[in-house]
Amino acid sequence: MRYLFLDASENATNCQYGDESSFFCRRFDTDRNLGACVSRICDEMLNQAGSSFAELDRLSICTGPGSLTGLRIAAAFFRTLALIGDKPVSGIDIFKWSLKTLQLQGKSGKVMLILPTLIDKAFVVEADVDAQTCQSPELQTRTTITGPHAFAIRCDLPGLLRLDPEPEALHELIKSQPAAETFEEILGVLPMYVIPSQAERKLEEKP
Repeated sequence: MRYLFLDASENATNCQYGDESSFFCRRFDTDRNLGACVSRICDEMLNQAGSSFAELDRLSICTGPGSLTGLRIAAAFFRTLALIGDKPVSGIDIFKWSLKTLQLQGKSGKVMLILPTLIDKAFVVEADVDAQTCQSPELQTRTTITGPHAFAIRCDLPGLLRLDPEPEALHELIKSQPAAETFEEILGVLPMYVIPSQAERKLEEKP
C-alpha cells in the first residue's frame, strides 16, 4: 500500500510517504503559508519517492489537535484530491499517534498525554498503552498537570516527559486503520480538536 500523509497541525508541515517496504518523512517550513504551497509539498514528496498521485492507494491527514487554519487547509486539500482521484482517506489524531509511539517504545500501562494550546492551557488525555485507547480530551491549565506517567507532546514542560510522535508509529497506524471511501465518509474526515480561537477564549472568560 502506497500512502501520502500530511500533518499541518503546527506552523511547520510534516509530510510522510510510505509503501509496504519503507517510508520517509520531511518537514517543510510553511509557517502560515500552507495554502500557497501544499500542492508543491505533495509533488516534492512524490518525486522523492519516485511515485505519482495515480499510484497512491491512500491519502491520510492529521486531524489534530492543532492549528485550526492548517488542519482545515490540509483536510480540504486532501478531501478534494480524494474525490477527484477516487482515493480513500484516513485521519490520524495526535493522541493515537503518540499512544502508538509509546507502545513501540516498549511502554505499558496507563498514561497521561498533554498537548499545549494557547497561553497557559493544554489538552489532557488519559490513555491506556496496552489497550491503545484514549479518553476524550479535556482542556486544563498547564500548571495543574502533574504525574509520573505524564507525557508532553512535542514540547518541554516542567515535570513532564517529552514525547515526539514517531514516523514508525504513524506508518503502522496508517497501514492498520480503516479509511473513508464514500463521498459522505470522506467529508467526515475533519479536524477533531483545534486550539481555541481568541474569540472562543474571551467568550469562556465571560461571567
